[in-house]
Amino acid sequence: MLPYLVNFINAFIPLSLAAGMVIALISSLRGGKGYRSLFVAIACGVLAGAVVYPVAFRHESLTSARAILHGAALVAAVLNAGALFIPAGRFAAIGRCAALIFMAALSAASGFSFAAFVAEQSISSTAVLNTELIVNIGGFLAALFVTASLIPMTVCMGGKCGRGTVAAALLLVSLLLAAQWSADILLALMRLEMVELTSARVSVVAKAGKYARLLPYVEALVLASLSLVFFLKRTVIPADELAAMDKAERRKARSGLVTEKRRLKCAVASVLVVLGILLYHDLYASRPPKISKPLNLKPDSEGMIRVKIDDLSDGNLHRYSHVTDDGHVVRFFLINRSGGRKVGVVYDACMLCGDMGYIQEKNEVICIACNVRIFVPSIGKAGGCNPIPLAHKVENGYVVVAAEELDKGAKYFSEVVTVKVKDPVSGKEMISRDAPQKYEFKGRTYYFESEETLEKFKVEPEKFVGEKESRYFRVQGYQGA
Repeated sequence: MLPYLVNFINAFIPLSLAAGMVIALISSLRGGKGYRSLFVAIACGVLAGAVVYPVAFRHESLTSARAILHGAALVAAVLNAGALFIPAGRFAAIGRCAALIFMAALSAASGFSFAAFVAEQSISSTAVLNTELIVNIGGFLAALFVTASLIPMTVCMGGKCGRGTVAAALLLVSLLLAAQWSADILLALMRLEMVELTSARVSVVAKAGKYARLLPYVEALVLASLSLVFFLKRTVIPADELAAMDKAERRKARSGLVTEKRRLKCAVASVLVVLGILLYHDLYASRPPKISKPLNLKPDSEGMIRVKIDDLSDGNLHRYSHVTDDGHVVRFFLINRSGGRKVGVVYDACMLCGDMGYIQEKNEVICIACNVRIFVPSIGKAGGCNPIPLAHKVENGYVVVAAEELDKGAKYFSEVVTVKVKDPVSGKEMISRDAPQKYEFKGRTYYFESEETLEKFKVEPEKFVGEKESRYFRVQGYQGA
């Protein structure tokens, strides 16, 4: 539900605000008439954008289609912005024409954007009625109601604020959209190799993309600003003047005051609802899942790490970590695979996706990197997105993992912490982050107090560290026994 709700709002909020402000400007000049053609332009634009996407997709020309739509919208936005500076007396004809073109182009861009989302995020994974379909349709209808209600809200606020304030707000929205479209067009031209790819242009596109997600917030704040101006310009009738009116006039005046208050409350509520939905999505719902904090285990005197099998009887994923002598944090987890005493013992890393880790959802384990769902009984088997198996033994009700085995898998992980280390040549102790020199040999990092000891090590490393087996690397594949 939330993806459809948020993406529909992101796509159509600028259209709702612009439509409301354009209607307010036209109404101020034509007495509330003459904007039926505006809704026709909006409907035709949305339909055109929704139709263009599948056609462009079928012909593998999405980049070109998006660039053309955004280019047309950019030209229309510039024309509409220029028309806002025309004096009110002449605005009726020229401004109305520019507004119609702008609204049609903006509608097409919005329709294309939402059609792209629908194509990437199917409304249902099956062809039958199911919960997913109902929830997503509910999100779509809720978003349609929210964005549609913003149009009369903006009209009401704009009608009270005056032409100058509304024109300034519409100009701001047009410029923000124009900046976003310009970056999209530049990106499309570079992809189509119509302009040279340069670092400066890539930087512009990257920055525009970074700040594009803030546009819905700015647009909601535009409505909030109109509401503030509406509040400052609201009708205020002194009590003595109200008392001097006859009953009919007093009722009419009080009705007007109540109506204005209700409109203001609805506008503020709309702003809060939109901001609440966007903030919830961006700050909470869209955050990638995080792994639980692993329990750090230290080996016993025999160099073994032992985990009691009875502690795993709940069937949950139990995550642990081990810090190697050179500071690599090796994560692994154990999970009861069958409800009995069969335990999956694996590194918390994927041979394909890296060390982002896994989370558990009911009877499935999910790879965070690619969202592949893994059936719990298959945990411990090599291949695909399954976690990398970890050599172990089961003894006297314990799962036993050798610290030496975990050390071999250190290169599956990227996290390194500060530890106390020894120079293998001189034996001097130091803190790893403060060591003047370091050198990697067979996948292990060694630290040195000086360049002199480092050079001695490079000449004959086995003399100082012995014949140690090389660590495993992810690209080497699963190292089975």
